[in-house]
Order: sequence, then structure tokens, then C-alpha cells
Amino acid sequence: PRPVATAPANGFGDKIAWRGLAEGFSEAAAQGKPIMMVVHASWCPRCKALQPSFFDQSLVDVSDRFVMINIDQDVEPAVLRHGPDGQYIPRVLFFDPAGALDPTILNPTRTRFKYFYNPPDDLVGAMRRALDRHART
Repeated sequence: PRPVATAPANGFGDKIAWRGLAEGFSEAAAQGKPIMMVVHASWCPRCKALQPSFFDQSLVDVSDRFVMINIDQDVEPAVLRHGPDGQYIPRVLFFDPAGALDPTILNPTRTRFKYFYNPPDDLVGAMRRALDRHART
């Protein structure tokens, strides 16, 4: 069965089983799944531009192999510690099941703000790279 969201989608795809910060890291460790974390803010126009990407069926399908964490950094400022190259938004980070950031999974089209994705950047490709490195099949 497809997992059910326990955290709000905040406009980032209502078919994705979103988790909060602490719950997501705990679930990843227990299930041995990698984490995809989306950090955003409700007022951010670039965050809103990224939202439709999370309704794409190919992204939804691959999301089931991750623990998907969706955090508004204004609501949960503890997420600010997850800004390896700054606290800009949106940023999309990938972690191994133990909760360690994988600094090699980033947007290859960017030299600054390496965890910034903007449509049509290849989020699904980044997810597949993370699965190749961290999924336990």
C-alpha cells in the first residue's frame, strides 16, 4: 500500500506521503529509506514555481522509495541547520537512511546555490541518483 502523508503538502503534491522533520529522519532510519527534503517558505515565489513539479506522476511514483520531508523554514526554523551552502529557498536536499546529507546529490546545472531546483530542472534524475547511492533494495 502507498504510504499516507502525516505532514501538510503545502502545495507540493498531495499524492506524496510527506513527513515532518523529526518524524522523517526517524522513519528513514527505521525503514532504511533515503530522504528527500524540500525546504521552502509560503511567501516565496520561486517555491511556488517549484510546486507543480511535485504533481508530476513520475516524481510521485519514485517518491514512494523515499521518506519525503516537506518543511516551511519560517514555521520550523530548526531546518535552517540543513543549509550546506546557505539558507536560500527552495532547496532540495538528499540524505542517506542514517540521516547524513549526501553532498554529491545536487543540481548539476548550478555553480552557486547547488541545492536550488527550478522547473524544468531534473528533480526525478536527482532522485534516481540518490536511490542508486542509498536505496536498500
